Amino acid sequence: MSTAAIRSSRTARVPTREAGASNRGLWVAVIAGLVLLALIAAWFLGWISFVTDPRVTEIQQLQQEAQKQFGEGGGPKTIVEATAAVTAMNTIRTKVEALPSHLRPQVEREGGSMFRSAFRARIDSYFAAAPEKRQAELDRQIDQEEMMRKAFDAGRAIAGVFGGGQGSQATGGTAQGGTTPGGTSGGGPPAPTGSSSSGSSSEERSNKWRKSMIDRTTPEQRSRYVEYRRAMDERREQRGLPGGWGR
Repeated sequence: MSTAAIRSSRTARVPTREAGASNRGLWVAVIAGLVLLALIAAWFLGWISFVTDPRVTEIQQLQQEAQKQFGEGGGPKTIVEATAAVTAMNTIRTKVEALPSHLRPQVEREGGSMFRSAFRARIDSYFAAAPEKRQAELDRQIDQEEMMRKAFDAGRAIAGVFGGGQGSQATGGTAQGGTTPGGTSGGGPPAPTGSSSSGSSSEERSNKWRKSMIDRTTPEQRSRYVEYRRAMDERREQRGLPGGWGR
């Protein structure tokens, strides 16, 4: 083959390679553009956010403040403190329910996590006590639960007087501190026995919450939980009281 023919063949192959590279670049640009459009659409629809919504930030701050105020030191110790805790939880619940549905999971996850941590602290407190002092620890926790029950009942009665209805009742607030019940909007357990939650719906929420708790524990933690609940239920029965929260 002549030198001229070889040069001509090489020259013909160069545009082909350039065309292939150009096509790849075009596809990369198209894919990048589609990804960008998808992100913009998701942001516009509220599926993703690059900054925390101010309403979510406010609720998270209220949750943390309530946890610090009512959760540290074992929770409320007087009916006045219990009432203040219920008021704070009701405020949080109202704000959570006012959020768009796509924003609620952010605060519900945090509220649920805070409650689970505090509830585990109650169990740890029971097992950390000397065997001869465990009944006293159960009594302390039971007394606290009963104070919270009275505070919730009082809030429900007040809501009824002013025509607040189910949505304004003090049951179902976001749980803080592990000593109080929480509603579905806050990630805590269902309202206690004797509250406004009724029948199968209350039982269904209780079962769902209990399963959620179990799914997040190790076999050892589940064993401790079962033993704790057995001791707690037995002590409540001895005192002539109905079942408590977290059953």
